[in-house]
Amino acid sequence: MRVTVHMPDELAERLRAAAANEKKSVSRLVAEAVAWYLREKRRRALGERVLERIGRSRIEPNIFQTLEEGRRDDRRP
Repeated sequence: MRVTVHMPDELAERLRAAAANEKKSVSRLVAEAVAWYLREKRRRALGERVLERIGRSRIEPNIFQTLEEGRRDDRRP
């Protein structure tokens, strides 16, 4: 999929330099960064759900299932 992104020139230069340093295309580096960001957002949301459940009077039995589902999702590309 093609996506157009606008960013400050300084950030674009740093992105190009990082891509060259890692011997990757800018597109690939951006795709990896977006994948990392989305994975982290999902992990944080999962952590918040876990903390919500722990904050109740007792830990729900399915808490470990919820954690494992989140981990399994992180293993997908």
